[in-house]
Amino acid sequence: MTDITAVGVVQKAWVVAEVEGFVKLWDPDGVWTHSGHSQISGPHSGHWEITEMVRIAFEVSGGTLKAQPIELAAAGKDSVLGYFELEAQRPGAKIHQCGFQRWVVHNGKIVSLDTVYCDQDEFDEFFK
Repeated sequence: MTDITAVGVVQKAWVVAEVEGFVKLWDPDGVWTHSGHSQISGPHSGHWEITEMVRIAFEVSGGTLKAQPIELAAAGKDSVLGYFELEAQRPGAKIHQCGFQRWVVHNGKIVSLDTVYCDQDEFDEFFK
């Protein structure tokens, strides 16, 4: 068992600079689920699927995708609630909105992340 708190793991996830470092913070069976009906919506299980979803998101956005946390709060020992801002643009489309996340961390590894968006239609249209 590790001494790092769930909030500490999530804070680290937000600042890691590359996908490989981000994925190393995940349990091998971790699941990241996005709300909606886009090509990146739904559950993404394990390191490979999470990496592939991130790759698609950056590809669709032409590398312009930026997200940053606005607030993170512990919600029990293993759970963190987050409010974040997301923006990206590509020819003919842009996205700028906020979203909410629930992270679950066990033994210093992310085991699940559920993400919902304030304007689901805008998100789905951008990542269709």
